[in-house]
Amino acid sequence: MSHRGLASRRVLLAAAAVAAAASATAQSKTSAADPAELIALMERYAGALRASNIEALAALFTADGVFMRENLPAVSGRQSVRAAYRQVFATLKLDLHFEVQEVEAAGDMAWLRGISKGRVRTLATGVEANESFNELIVFRRDAGAWKIRCYLYASNKPGAGTPQ
Repeated sequence: MSHRGLASRRVLLAAAAVAAAASATAQSKTSAADPAELIALMERYAGALRASNIEALAALFTADGVFMRENLPAVSGRQSVRAAYRQVFATLKLDLHFEVQEVEAAGDMAWLRGISKGRVRTLATGVEANESFNELIVFRRDAGAWKIRCYLYASNKPGAGTPQ
């Protein structure tokens, strides 16, 4: 091979290496979770919860999303999630705010641990109480956007008669 052919080959190999590195960097950026994205999603969740907005809440879940409430069976799928929130809002008015404790991501999956605190009013009686819940949320990237794949909460008050 001539000196000129060898130089051209080296340039092509260098260009291919740069393109591969750029592609890997772009891929890792699109699959890595920015904690701010997940925190913003939880802020939208809290706002929809306070507004009793069932459709906004359901839209935050993946199509196969799971909602696990304390002392009740888990529900799976957006229609079931809608029905569960319909039940929640038929009995309670929620004014909760979230404190994120930690966030971690790996590829297109992430999780967040937090605490929600605030006022919960039982509609049938009008009784209001300060409540606090531990939260564990698993996220999955779905069509380029983070969605809730699995949402679990439980009272962090020992022996509390947690509202459903």
